[in-house]
Amino acid sequence: MNKNLDYIFKILANKKIDAYYLPLSNEHLYEFTKFKDNYVYELSGFTGDTASLFLYKKVAYLFVDGRFVIQAKNEINDKRLKIIEVNSNSEKIDFIISKLINNKSILINPKLISIYRIINLQSKLNKYNIKIIFNDNIFKSFFNDLKKNCFHLTSAPLFILDKKYVGETSKNRINNLIIDIYDTFASKNDIYYVTSNLEEIAYLTNIRFKLCDISDESVLFESFLIINNKKSILYLKDYLSDNDIKYLNKNNIFIKNINCFYKDLKKIKSKCVYIDKKINNYYIYKTIHSANLIDSPLYIKKSVKNNTEIKNLKKSNIIDGVAMVKAIYCLKNNDYRFKSNKFKTEYDIKLFIDNLRKYVGKKMFLCNSFETIVAYKENSAICHYTPKKNKSKKINDNGLLLIDSGGNYLTGTTDITRTISLYKNINNIPKNVKMHYTLVLKSLIDLSILIFPSGLTGSNIDIIARKNLYDNFLDFNHGTGHGIGYISNVHEGPNIISPSIKNNYNDNILQENQVSSNEPGLYFENKYGIRLENDIIVKKVKENIYGEFFGFDTLTLCPFDKDLIDKKYLDNNEIQFINSYNQQVYNKLSKYLTDAEKKWLKVETSEV
Repeated sequence: MNKNLDYIFKILANKKIDAYYLPLSNEHLYEFTKFKDNYVYELSGFTGDTASLFLYKKVAYLFVDGRFVIQAKNEINDKRLKIIEVNSNSEKIDFIISKLINNKSILINPKLISIYRIINLQSKLNKYNIKIIFNDNIFKSFFNDLKKNCFHLTSAPLFILDKKYVGETSKNRINNLIIDIYDTFASKNDIYYVTSNLEEIAYLTNIRFKLCDISDESVLFESFLIINNKKSILYLKDYLSDNDIKYLNKNNIFIKNINCFYKDLKKIKSKCVYIDKKINNYYIYKTIHSANLIDSPLYIKKSVKNNTEIKNLKKSNIIDGVAMVKAIYCLKNNDYRFKSNKFKTEYDIKLFIDNLRKYVGKKMFLCNSFETIVAYKENSAICHYTPKKNKSKKINDNGLLLIDSGGNYLTGTTDITRTISLYKNINNIPKNVKMHYTLVLKSLIDLSILIFPSGLTGSNIDIIARKNLYDNFLDFNHGTGHGIGYISNVHEGPNIISPSIKNNYNDNILQENQVSSNEPGLYFENKYGIRLENDIIVKKVKENIYGEFFGFDTLTLCPFDKDLIDKKYLDNNEIQFINSYNQQVYNKLSKYLTDAEKKWLKVETSEV
């Protein structure tokens, strides 16, 4: 029985509040919520990175999407916690309404939900006389006590990226944003743009977080930004060097303590205040005297990489490919390095890969782009499984190993997944395992070689990656791909490839130079899971009387496991792709490998 849950139920009863809705979020609405802010975990024990809790009548409903159902079942043992699979926000709202219909109340922290979602929620709840109580302080002392048990740095070093890494100065990016707002929205001279979105702030300022520990998994930093056509104020918890501060000041960006942000918001009197309703919390909106709700001009703009970023991303994927090839070589050949005592557990492998990526990346490496997933045998069927120290599966020579990992480098962000065979005797690999692996590989290839006309979204092309699975009455319960940021969030919109884009910008059209993941999979509960992932970039292929046609270039460089490929399921185009890709992998990576690794890679990249 969760004692923290008991406390929350008691407070709700004393305050005569019927229900409480708690998303796994923070006031920046950043998806990778730090442990110190993860109250969903404190109340449920669920360790996944996407979830929300709905507390009603001493029952706590944990909302998760299809990726996390198996994980939630494994982690939750309190009978008062019920797992509810929801794959859209509307499903979640409908469930809440079904419980609270007619004259009931629900407590919500306005700092943890976007303006857009609150407005949408209010309009639906009002129809059923359900009252929303906004309060960000009711559990403040309780949550602060929980924070005391979490070790975290009070501040960390930040730095400004050189123009050679980003291709554009912060002054130019902010000026372009002001121009966009003037041209699209503004009618008066004195305008403000307010954002709490960490991706936008990093993009506009070219500032990033420096690695402090191997466990760090984000280059983004806690901050707020108020842009005025005269100057910009950046609110920070962390610190910059004196030289960086002087540089920012020369470019009309001034630094203030992060605790001043909400106070300063109240002082803005201009009626020309603009804020994106989908990426900022509702508390910010209510604090401003008057604000115009817009869709940020940056959302699409920052997803389209410039020439400098594309050139650098190719360098990042060479570094990342070398690290992954070295890792897979060691796992396949029992080559133990960096004083690691054999790969006894999933956690051992996770540490090995994290250290190897840092070692290969050298000064270019900043941190992991997310927490490394290493899942063996039945754990590989859990989409976002991450091994914990003293709580991970032991490794033997008879199963599949799924590795999903990535890095943030000075030259970009990577995300790669490979599923490899650890069967000591390849003749013992079950035929159905090889079939499923090859079907997933076919899905990845079919999307990689797709040619499509301009004007399509990720939902329009998702079927291409699933058709061969559907033909075999199979499917996977997650999107095929997500946008990838540049030295930023590894999950970046709006270029999401999914059958039903669960995203506020679901009408976005795929554009040239947007980078996405391509990661189909198959999962069989309590047996095994297979996922393969490459990063791909939209390229223009041809223009004629029918318009523009696009395709994809593959950025990721790492071979697929030949032991798991069953050639009989592949057609000629797919075989040609594998052989051409393998040749590219060998040509670009081999010069960075040892003789033994190079010899092994030559075999792994030989023709299928």
